[in-house]
Amino acid sequence: MTRTSAYPAKIPARPLPAWRATAVWATVTLAFAAVMAQAWRAQVEHGPFLRDQGAQRYLRHFPLPVQRGPIVDRDGKPLALSVPVKTLWVDPQVFTHQENQWPLVASALGISVNELDARVHAGGSHFAFIARQISPERAEKISALHISGLHSLNENRRYYPAGSIAAPLIGFTNVDGKGIEGLELTYNQWLTGKAGEETGLRDNYGHPLSLHGPAHSAQPGKVLTLSIDRNLQYVAYTALASAVQRFQARSGAAVLMNARTGEVLAMVSYPAFNPNNRHDYQAGLYNNRAVADTFEPGSVMKPFTIAAALDDNSIQPDSTFNVNTNCFRVARFCIQDDVRHNNLDLAQVLKYSSNIGAAKISLRTPPADLFQMLHQAGFGQDSGLGLPGESPGTLPAWQGWDIARRAAMAYGYGLSVTPLQLAAAYAAIANQGVYIAPTLIRQDTRSVNGVRIMPASTAARLSRWLSGVTSPGGTGFLASIPGYRVAGKTGTSIMANGKGGFHKNQVNTSFVGFAPAQDPRLVMAVVVRAPTQGWRYGGVVAAPVFRVTMAAALQSMGIQPDPGLLKTTAEYPYRTVTEAQQWAEGAGDAAH
Repeated sequence: MTRTSAYPAKIPARPLPAWRATAVWATVTLAFAAVMAQAWRAQVEHGPFLRDQGAQRYLRHFPLPVQRGPIVDRDGKPLALSVPVKTLWVDPQVFTHQENQWPLVASALGISVNELDARVHAGGSHFAFIARQISPERAEKISALHISGLHSLNENRRYYPAGSIAAPLIGFTNVDGKGIEGLELTYNQWLTGKAGEETGLRDNYGHPLSLHGPAHSAQPGKVLTLSIDRNLQYVAYTALASAVQRFQARSGAAVLMNARTGEVLAMVSYPAFNPNNRHDYQAGLYNNRAVADTFEPGSVMKPFTIAAALDDNSIQPDSTFNVNTNCFRVARFCIQDDVRHNNLDLAQVLKYSSNIGAAKISLRTPPADLFQMLHQAGFGQDSGLGLPGESPGTLPAWQGWDIARRAAMAYGYGLSVTPLQLAAAYAAIANQGVYIAPTLIRQDTRSVNGVRIMPASTAARLSRWLSGVTSPGGTGFLASIPGYRVAGKTGTSIMANGKGGFHKNQVNTSFVGFAPAQDPRLVMAVVVRAPTQGWRYGGVVAAPVFRVTMAAALQSMGIQPDPGLLKTTAEYPYRTVTEAQQWAEGAGDAAH
C-alpha cells in the first residue's frame, strides 16, 4: 500500500526577480541614508541645542560666596569681618545609599549617626545641610572620604575681633550672613554685596568638571567706617563692667562723644555676650542699653531746669534760694535734700544737688518753657541713629503738668531718657549751647549743623557751675581728673515699680559730664542700674567710670593737662568712697 506523506512536497526555490532584489536593496539603502541624514542633522544642525538640553539635566547652579563688607573703627581696626568657611551638604537620594560610610562622617562632625540621619532627612529630596560654616581644614578631611552624594560649598562667616566689648552695638548676623541685630541690621544693605553664580558639571563628590558659560562674579559689600575708637570702647567697657560687678548692679551703659562733632567714640553695655559664640546669644544680653533702656534720670536734669529759667528771665544768674528746711511741700509731696543747707546760689544748687532749690526754680518757670528746653535737647525723641530697639523715652506734653509734676520734672522725675540722650544733651552745653545730632559714622568732611537750644552765655555759666560739682565738696568729685577741669552732674533716682509708686531700695545712678570744662572736647554719660551694694549714689557708682574713661580719652586725643590744675588736684590725692558719702545727693525722696 502506498503511504501518503503528511507534509507537502518541497517546492524548488525560485530565484528572486532582479527588480524585486533591486527594490529591497534600494529600500535598505534609503533607510540607512535617512538615518545617517537624521544623525547628521542632529549633530550639525541641532547639535548645540540638543547638547544644551542634555546638559541642563546634569548642570547645577552653584552660588559664589559674596564677601560681606567689614565694619571698622575710626582708625580702620576691624570690629566685624568675614572669614572663609565651608558648608557640607548632601544629595539624600545618593547619600542614603552610602549608609555604611555614615559613621565616618558622623565621627568627623562630632555628632551621632542618629543626628546625621536627622540632618539628611531635614532637607529636600536632593539637598540637605549636614554642617554649616565649619573650618576649611575640617571640611577637607571629610571631603577626602570621597563619599558619593557628599558635597561642599564655600561660604563666609562673620567674626568679631572686639568680642563682647562692642557686641550690643555691632550686633550680629544669622547663619546666612544677614544682619539681624545692631549695626549689622541697620546697615545690612550697605554691608551686603551681590552674590555671584557659576553653572557647570560636577562629579559625584561635588568637584567641578567643567563650567557652562562665564561665571557671574560676586560683588563684595562696602566698608562701614564707624566713629567708634576701639581702644576707648575697651576702656569704657572694662570700667563699666567693674562698676556693675563691684556694686552688684543689674546692668550699666555708657556713651562717650566728641562734643564738637557729635561723633560717638564709645557706646557700651554690660552685661553683654560673645558674638562669636552663637550659643551665647540671649535676648536679654544683646540689647543695646545705651539706646534701649530708659529711666527717670534724676538730678542730671537740673542744668536744663536752670537753663530754661534763665532764658525766660524767671530767675537771674545771681538768684539765691532758701533751702533750709527738712520738707518743702508741694501738693501732697515732701521734697527733701540729703544734706541741709541755708541759702544757695545757682552754682551751689548744682554743686550740692539740691532738690528743693531745683523745685523752687521750676515752679517759677512757665512749664511750656521747660518743656521746650527739654524737647530741643533731644529728650522724648529718637536720636536718628536708626539703631534697633532704640527708645525715644517719654516727655509728656506740658499741658498735662500739675504743680507736683512741674516740681518733680526739675530734678528728673516724670520723664524717661536714655544714656545716649543724656550724652547728646550735655554735649549741647559743652558746645556753647548748640545741639548736634549724634552720629556713629566717621565722616571727616561731615558738615556739622546744629540747633541752638540756649544762649552761649547760659551754656558758659552752666559749664562753670558744673565744674563745681567735681570740685572738693561737690557730689561728683570722684569724677575729677588731675590736670583737667571737669564739668558734670551726678544723678540718683528711685526706680518706679510700675504700679504708680517707687521701689524704696532700688535706684538708678548716673554721671554726665565733659572735659576740659574751659574748652570742652569730650562728653560722657554713665548709667548704672539697680546697684545693691555700697553707697548707691551717682557720685559713688557712676562717677569713677567717667573718670577712668575720660582720662584715657583725653590722653588718646593728645589733650594736655593744665600744669596749674595738676598742682591743685594733687592736694586731694586720696579721694575715697567714704568722703563721697558725705556729699552724695539723695534720690529725691521727693516722690514720697
